[in-house]
Amino acid sequence: MKRIARGPEPEGLLLFRERFPDRTWRQFKKFDKLRLRELQQAIREQQGGLCAYCEVDLIPARSSGAPDSRIEHFHPKSDSKGEHNWHLDWSNLFGCCHGGTRPNVAEAKQRFTSPDHSCDVPKGDKNLDHLILNPVDIPAFPPLFHVTRKGVMSVDEERCAQAQVSDKLAAGSIDHLRLNAQRLKRLRRAELNAINQTLGDLVAKGMTIEAAREKVAKALLRKDKQGNWPKFFTTIRSYLGSAAEQQLEAIDYNG
Repeated sequence: MKRIARGPEPEGLLLFRERFPDRTWRQFKKFDKLRLRELQQAIREQQGGLCAYCEVDLIPARSSGAPDSRIEHFHPKSDSKGEHNWHLDWSNLFGCCHGGTRPNVAEAKQRFTSPDHSCDVPKGDKNLDHLILNPVDIPAFPPLFHVTRKGVMSVDEERCAQAQVSDKLAAGSIDHLRLNAQRLKRLRRAELNAINQTLGDLVAKGMTIEAAREKVAKALLRKDKQGNWPKFFTTIRSYLGSAAEQQLEAIDYNG
């Protein structure tokens, strides 16, 4: 998980909620497809094209399959206690992948791993507000998570203390969202193997390992022309260490 900087609310959602304050998410989706697409695009942009939880890239529909992305309600939209309508609360909406559940998505050979689920799938309709981190509450610095060469994510308790973030919430995020699902560890390892190969090639050409890390950090840890971060951002950040932090500070990273 990485920080997500919440952007301005899409006008379509705002106007719909003002006109129909008691409507549901399903009713919003059916009311106006243009407003729905506007919302989906706004969420994709604010998250840099990554799943809010596991950081896989949110791929659109392709000729090879359906999109691996959907809208997630952080607080259960089914919560009808009080007058707050969680269905249409902009601050409650995130974009996430299907968590390994859909056999018809693009890149299904890599992404469909049922019953090896993650993200909002194990979360389901449970209220985990006080058990996991909300992505908007994750600081830009320092990084709270560490990822091993085998793709296993863990909590950096010292940095959590430094950032005054609960290490229990950080650990709860890994556990409740199953961020160490076998599928995710495998995909992280693939990214790390590719980076390691690139570093090895640069060193073989005479570059020092420090210079190679800086070069790779500058190449990877930035948004591309479409405004997307690299998939498994936190994995890359953890692996490149101080070179990653220098690059992110240089670009004024804030999520």
